[in-house]
Amino acid sequence: MAIGGGDVLGGETESIDRTLVELSGVDRPKLLFIPTASQDAEGYVDTITEAYGRLGCTVSALRLWGEDGNAEIAAKKIDAADVIYVGGGNTKALIALWKELQVDKALKSFLDSGRPAGGLSAGALCWFSTVNSDWPQFEAIPGVNTAPLECLGFVDLALCPHTRDEGFRLSEFREMMRDVPGAGVGLDDACAIQIRGEEYRILASQPGAVAHLMFSENGMVREAEMPPHNDFRPLNRLRRGVI
Repeated sequence: MAIGGGDVLGGETESIDRTLVELSGVDRPKLLFIPTASQDAEGYVDTITEAYGRLGCTVSALRLWGEDGNAEIAAKKIDAADVIYVGGGNTKALIALWKELQVDKALKSFLDSGRPAGGLSAGALCWFSTVNSDWPQFEAIPGVNTAPLECLGFVDLALCPHTRDEGFRLSEFREMMRDVPGAGVGLDDACAIQIRGEEYRILASQPGAVAHLMFSENGMVREAEMPPHNDFRPLNRLRRGVI
């Protein structure tokens, strides 16, 4: 469940968050929050603990910059969870630390077991292939808002968050896609793409939130709006630029 952005504690993504929790199939699921992209910010841990606690979850955190920064500890915590939620922040730093601690392998095993995972912003991007990330801002690179980043590739699509809510995002995603053949999806805040095997659907938790398909071929990019839909559709069609 990849969410484009939004105020979690303020309830902007609540219906999407609730769907993620329900996918666990457990009455009071153990949710593992992974705040790597925010460098384990405790305020963020408190936010997710409160927001997902209201949805019936028992929340714990995987602090990879601190006491959990060990491959064996991380794998055990991931395996013990019913559902995983990854927070936003610096996607580049997240991917680097996950690979160093083999968290990517533990997450792949988690997903292969059929349990649900998701996240917001960086926590949405991490699962996909080439993404439009704001990592240059974290490194204070002058005049650069976003740049491509290779992520885990569990989902063979490009992805971009915050397409409506950050004015530069959609145009910079479009430019990125000129050099990335195939399909990419942009997500407004309060909009999510849910992947189920080889199917997907678009969910929205606020009026007007939509996704955006970008399909790149021979350096030309075709764009289409993707309104929310509850029915699941084939991913192979989306990869060919068909909604």
